[in-house]
Amino acid sequence: MAKLPNFIIIGAGKAGTSSLRGYLRQHPEIYLCPTKETFYFLNQQVRINHRSWGAVQTFEAYSALFEAAPPNSIVGEISTIYYAHADSAALIHEALPDVKILAILRNPIDRAFSSYQMHVNNGREKRAFKDVINLDIKYVKRGFYSAQLKPYFNTFDSSQIKVFLYDDYCQDSASFIESIFEFIGVDSQFVPDTSKRARVGGVPKRRWVRNLLAEKNWFRTTAATALKTVMPLEARQSLRSQLLQKNTARIRLDADSRQQLAEIYREDIAELQTLLGRDLSHWLKPSKTG
Repeated sequence: MAKLPNFIIIGAGKAGTSSLRGYLRQHPEIYLCPTKETFYFLNQQVRINHRSWGAVQTFEAYSALFEAAPPNSIVGEISTIYYAHADSAALIHEALPDVKILAILRNPIDRAFSSYQMHVNNGREKRAFKDVINLDIKYVKRGFYSAQLKPYFNTFDSSQIKVFLYDDYCQDSASFIESIFEFIGVDSQFVPDTSKRARVGGVPKRRWVRNLLAEKNWFRTTAATALKTVMPLEARQSLRSQLLQKNTARIRLDADSRQQLAEIYREDIAELQTLLGRDLSHWLKPSKTG
């Protein structure tokens, strides 16, 4: 029988989990699910709605993802959507009552703007950011961390849950990663290579360049065919990533939008401070960075 996760990172998206995934995979004692975002621990209808995103539909298919895990490894999964679904806590507990739950939280204002930029970058969002500051739109809705984490604290023993802050990762990545290793029960003295960070956010400088490099088209197919004979797949993917990054521009969140979001999140942030025992008042202050 395949091993099942000893730990699950439940979110939040746009809080460094893509980079963290790379660091966890380097640890010799960790076997990380080869699929990021399995969507398995969602209610059946939501799983069905996520079929096009590769949502795993059955326990058998979910278990199969971990068949290659070495017998003595610590097994993990990262699905950053789980924290945003209240019923996921019970679904995880029913299948994995002893699992450790990790959440990584970023200032919800910055997280919302980062998520928006990602959707602009991939062509799925055309509206201005000021037009999507709405409680019913996921950029904003997924930033109410206190409300979204309470089902987990109500379902799991507090010793099984650890909430980390993206702020700490930015200030001292080595200590941040060491704390995660300690919590999940692997050698915390192992030092992964953290020189590469995944998915630096932004929007395309030139949409047509982004489309040529990222969408299926004759240019991309022709270029890939020509390069196959002289460049291995990993090198081609690295080159493509570098070109996409050169075509990406960072934009700043305007002060009015930041203040509007601060008022939206103020009450939930206050509750989160109590829940975590951390001062998060800086999340509400004006920032010079976007």
